Amino acid sequence: MKSRKILTSLLAAASAIAMFSSVPTTVSAASNSSKVVAAKADKAVTIKKIPRLSKWGYVVTVNSDSQPISLGKANYRKMLKDSEFRSKNTISPRKVKNVRFKVVRIAYAKHHNGALLYLITSKNNKYSTWTTNPSMKYYAFNSKALRGVTKPLNRISNRATAQFPTYENQKVSKKARDIRIKRNKRDFKLAVKAAKKLKGQQRKFVLASLKQAKKDGYITKLSLPLAYNILLWGIDQ
Repeated sequence: MKSRKILTSLLAAASAIAMFSSVPTTVSAASNSSKVVAAKADKAVTIKKIPRLSKWGYVVTVNSDSQPISLGKANYRKMLKDSEFRSKNTISPRKVKNVRFKVVRIAYAKHHNGALLYLITSKNNKYSTWTTNPSMKYYAFNSKALRGVTKPLNRISNRATAQFPTYENQKVSKKARDIRIKRNKRDFKLAVKAAKKLKGQQRKFVLASLKQAKKDGYITKLSLPLAYNILLWGIDQ
């Protein structure tokens, strides 16, 4: 399941590449070598703010397979401008399981094989790291209160990754597609119904996430739009 989750994340991230590709790459004018220019272009990284995710505040926790967590504000400030920065002063993600993080930046680079990287930080910037979305989840994702939401979402995910793999050479008949969409709609309604029973900020977050998921094609697309939806990062893919 874990490898399938990472694969799906990479495929979903590919849809976001266009957003980054329009940003010009800065290359030293002093070099006359086309090979040097090409090498620099390949290593170019675009880092952007991501209000769509950061507006929810400290709602993310890291999995044990996340990147090592850097310690201190000084390291955080360096990572704001450099997704490749790796501090020597780190802590294992296993030791920060109960710490909540906020998503503050997103980065894309060709040499990351199409994967989006996310810069997350805890309150007061005590802990920070660049990581991928399979290594994170909504802090209450596994709570009893969210089971009515997550179970039907998992069924939708399983249909996308098991029944209908997201490879270009896979052809899905109209009948099979229609059946899948019908089942997805049923499960999505169940998720929304359960979300409406939640309270406070959690209810607001989950309902908004579901609304965005529907808008992004979560019900009808063969691939899963995970890149910009924190709630979906915990789905078993």
